[in-house]
Amino acid sequence: MPTPAKTSREALQTIARGLVEVSGPDALTVGAVASAAGIKPPSLYKHFADRAALLKAVEIEVLHELEAYIRREMVGSDHKSRLKAMARAYRAFGKAAPHRYRVIYSGNAFIDPEIRAACLFSAQPLFEELQAAGVPEDRVLSVSRTIVPFLHGFVLMEIGSAFNLGGDVDEAFETGLETILGEIA
Repeated sequence: MPTPAKTSREALQTIARGLVEVSGPDALTVGAVASAAGIKPPSLYKHFADRAALLKAVEIEVLHELEAYIRREMVGSDHKSRLKAMARAYRAFGKAAPHRYRVIYSGNAFIDPEIRAACLFSAQPLFEELQAAGVPEDRVLSVSRTIVPFLHGFVLMEIGSAFNLGGDVDEAFETGLETILGEIA
């Protein structure tokens, strides 16, 4: 009769996410997760193949959380105000938990279809609102590829304390949004 499991995939993923949120993606190791779970590292491999699989699970979870957060915060009486609300929500999400934010856009979307699908899922509110605003379907992706890098770069610079030349960072963010969304009604 096999030994009963001391933990579950979900419990290990929760521990992995906690390590990431407290100390960043680099803190996520098989040994650290196993230790926090009170198991030996080989037992973890029953649930996850390796560190990359743990990190992937956390990244996908965070991307789904980002999508839900953006949808909740996307309010406004017109397309432009909803897009601005979405952008502000994205920024707030990143600032609220910088280590959690740093786990997304790992670069593995190029090689992992599950991460790519989670990235596309998290972008759906933006795609939908751009289409509703009248952006032609064949331009939605290119417009998104202008908005998302602005948001991602801004958040990374902000959580990395890179805005140290003075001036009002909130004003800079709003100016960037207005510039990018200027033509959207």
